[in-house]
Amino acid sequence: MPNAVERPALPRSAVVWGAFAAASALAIGVLWAGSPSRRSGELRSSAPTAEPPVSSLAGASVVAAPRIAPRDTAMARGRWASIVVYDSGSPAGDLASLERRHFDAGLSGLGWHFVIGNGQGLEDGRIAAGYRWDRQLPGAHASVGMRTPARPAGAGARTLDAAEINRTAVAVCLVGNGDRRPFTDRQLAELATLVRALQADLGIGADSVHFHTELVPGGRPSGNFPLQAFRAHLLP
Repeated sequence: MPNAVERPALPRSAVVWGAFAAASALAIGVLWAGSPSRRSGELRSSAPTAEPPVSSLAGASVVAAPRIAPRDTAMARGRWASIVVYDSGSPAGDLASLERRHFDAGLSGLGWHFVIGNGQGLEDGRIAAGYRWDRQLPGAHASVGMRTPARPAGAGARTLDAAEINRTAVAVCLVGNGDRRPFTDRQLAELATLVRALQADLGIGADSVHFHTELVPGGRPSGNFPLQAFRAHLLP
């Protein structure tokens, strides 16, 4: 997951977000009404879970938003305290190709929990849940030196290092390279739907939704991600 030079975000059309809001309001409202009380802005840790030693390619599932229930086990709601959004840094990709890249990097499988396609290898806007999500395992996405900001400021606010971020954060990756071209409208809409659904079901506030570019210099997504417009559509 290479770093890239951060550039100012380019604005996206308000039509994309308006269409998303209209389409997702009912579904998210139902999820929000039945969700547990939201946590404070402080991220919380939990004991690490051993990663499986074998390839997970055959067990990967491809689903439409906002299906977030893990396939192989019960939701570990006490573990997940934040969400971190990345991009793949590549123009194309699907679960198999991205996972092979992570194997080559020395990981035991795909490091992210969810991947959202751009039409190049994985259908545009398609949400793929990897084995770490379906088995409710910690991710392998945060790098050494990566720290979350202390938000909100005040008593109990703190930063977390990479190991704790991997244990407690749901990792979502957009296929694409934000430094080279914008993400598709469908990707952005489905990302918002997925993140809001995770917020509602896991009680994650907007101050605990992070982007890799906010956590480490040169992180991703960067140049072509409409960060402020996206944040305006998060649950509080």
